[in-house]
Amino acid sequence: MKSPVCCTCPADAAPGSAGPRASFAPAGRRQAGVALITVLLIVFLASVTATSLAALQQIATRRSTVLQHQQQARLYALGAEQRATLILARDRKQNETDHPGEEWASPLPAFPIEGGAIKGSLRDLQGCFNLNNLWQPAASTAAPDGGDADPKTPSEEGGEQAEQEREAGEEEIKKPNRPAAKPKPADSTGAGDSAGAQSGKARLNQAQFQVLQRLLASLELKPELAQAIADWIDPDQDPQFPDGAEDSDYNVQNPPYLAANRPMTSVSELRLIKGMEPEAYDKLAPLVCALPPDTPLNINTAPARVLAALVEGKDPKELEELLENPPADGYANVDDFLNAAKLTVDAQLKAQLSVASQHFLLRVEARVGDGRAMLYSILYRDENGVRVLRRGFGNQE
Repeated sequence: MKSPVCCTCPADAAPGSAGPRASFAPAGRRQAGVALITVLLIVFLASVTATSLAALQQIATRRSTVLQHQQQARLYALGAEQRATLILARDRKQNETDHPGEEWASPLPAFPIEGGAIKGSLRDLQGCFNLNNLWQPAASTAAPDGGDADPKTPSEEGGEQAEQEREAGEEEIKKPNRPAAKPKPADSTGAGDSAGAQSGKARLNQAQFQVLQRLLASLELKPELAQAIADWIDPDQDPQFPDGAEDSDYNVQNPPYLAANRPMTSVSELRLIKGMEPEAYDKLAPLVCALPPDTPLNINTAPARVLAALVEGKDPKELEELLENPPADGYANVDDFLNAAKLTVDAQLKAQLSVASQHFLLRVEARVGDGRAMLYSILYRDENGVRVLRRGFGNQE
């Protein structure tokens, strides 16, 4: 007798029965499901890849467009620089003075271009206090008639020196007991500055130093900062007493650095000077500039606060009222301004005042589509024309 739980013997199965193969159907369905999931995963990965490639292509296209617009904006800015040089050159031919009523002093109107616009302005850099005037460099050798001595080649100088030594030796043989000439004693009557100029020695310009001190005081800043600024420019390592600063004061900073001991190339160097706080820099920077030494101050374009610092005790408000109604063509000479402003300055300081300018700052902003270019150019104008001394894109400093 067979047990009910026993498996059916293949021999007992009816012919044509599919009983033994029925157990293979669920495995086939599982394989079909795995294949479907694999296909869907491949499609998903392909879709993600295609989307990523499309996004990268869109970014690349966007970047190329922005770079193209940026380059176009830079070229337009350079075109505005060329236009500014033509304006300055034409202005020099028309008159010998520079004042706020001239064409160059008016902001350049926004000029429309395809996809954007250009605008700019010119600023007279000689309308501010030149920090490099604090140190007066050594005077160059001049000919007796006031002109420059003729330059000589090294061979000519060597031959001339040998000839002088030979003649000096012959003279010494003829007059062996001739005493050597003694140097003249220094004048102790207060002519130290003039003696320094005649001997060609570099020195601190006391007149300009006092102007800077008065300018700092009018801004409610410490006048002692002038000593640290002068030490930053002068070539020696001797700090002025008591508030000067040289390498020993800057070596202890973090990170340490050295004093420049040369003329400033940018007003931003003031941030490195001992005692110059950010608030003090923000007040002083708009009124000062860094130009070559001995560059004069244009009284036609200088602000009232700088002009008031020329003398002791002058109220800037008095000069502001005077500058509100200047002559139509500016002051023709320095004496006219000094008389109108009732200012009395010494000869040394007056020699560094002028009514004309040679250094100008051009600021141009050009926009083309998504591109933007900021151009800052320092232009120098003389009888030979106008040329670019320095040019930079981006921030002014």
